[in-house]
Amino acid sequence: MEEIVGADAIRVEILEDARKKAARLLVECAEESARTVAAIEAKAVSVVEEIMRASEARSRRFRMETMARFPLERTRMRTVFVDKRLSESLRSYLDGLGEASVARLAEGMLARGAAFLAAKDVILGRRGLSEGAARAIAGRILASAASVEVVQDETLPARGLVARDGEGSLVLRATMDLVEERLLDRHRSELSQALCAEARRL
Repeated sequence: MEEIVGADAIRVEILEDARKKAARLLVECAEESARTVAAIEAKAVSVVEEIMRASEARSRRFRMETMARFPLERTRMRTVFVDKRLSESLRSYLDGLGEASVARLAEGMLARGAAFLAAKDVILGRRGLSEGAARAIAGRILASAASVEVVQDETLPARGLVARDGEGSLVLRATMDLVEERLLDRHRSELSQALCAEARRL
């Protein structure tokens, strides 16, 4: 009987010890879980803060880059405006020239290369000039050519003349669009100030 009582006491002691150990394990698990959750939350907060800092840095950099580009963009827009207005003004002026002025300009341009057409058969195309004006120019600057045929040429990009040798290997063009290009190339600054002064108020 005493042996039975002793065995029961041992079992009770073992169960009690097991319960205490289980209770400690539960406490330790709860504490570990709490620490893990806290660590995860702290990490999440850190990641979010880092993302926000990076986003703010990108936004700040974008603002700085945008502000730095603004003066350049403004200058570019002003330049585009001035060039466009200048081209329009020049084209309008050249379009308004009378035949005599167009003839003088075309003759001056062709005269620079007329020597290359000496002793050649020449086809002189005209646009915006009468046949009489074209023949008069040919008589002055193409006198050394073997022959000159004056033809109407509506394929020219603007009013003026184009001289071609009979073989088509040499072409001299003297049209008002080239006058415009040369004026812009040589006198852009002066023309800009004269024709587009209002652009400075942009």
